[in-house]
Amino acid sequence: MNRSRIWRAALLSLVVACIAAAPAAAVEIDEPAPALKGVLVSGKSFDLADYRGKVVLVNFFSSYCRGCAVEIGTLETFQEEYQARGFEILVIGVDRLDDKARVEHMLSTYNLQGGMADELVESGFERRYPTPTAFVVDRDGIVRARMSGAKTPPRLRELMNPFTR
Repeated sequence: MNRSRIWRAALLSLVVACIAAAPAAAVEIDEPAPALKGVLVSGKSFDLADYRGKVVLVNFFSSYCRGCAVEIGTLETFQEEYQARGFEILVIGVDRLDDKARVEHMLSTYNLQGGMADELVESGFERRYPTPTAFVVDRDGIVRARMSGAKTPPRLRELMNPFTR
């Protein structure tokens, strides 16, 4: 093999590696929600696209995050209150897979459904966000808001009420 072919092969390998390692595109407000597919900690598969017709809060959290611990009860209460109106929460743990048991414990304690970012089959969201970070996806699958930090009940109601009526 001559040098030219070796260099072309090396360059092609580098391009493929860069494309594979490229971060997900930024999630844009008022644009369709990116793909989000995986397995819930319960073992059930999920696909964000299957939630069309519902309002979904996609919440990225960590079991080590204090703000996440403060808001998780609020999320559970809000889901119980608004679920009959077609509201769902998907919680995505950004913890290492070694800490999956911690994430499972938190989700089961608060009756929330979710999975691990490292186990997602497909995701147009970033792998990690400052936790907690959440996205509101409306009934048509459009991202309507991004929230950073712990969500208090008044703030959550203010953000969600236009979409959960």
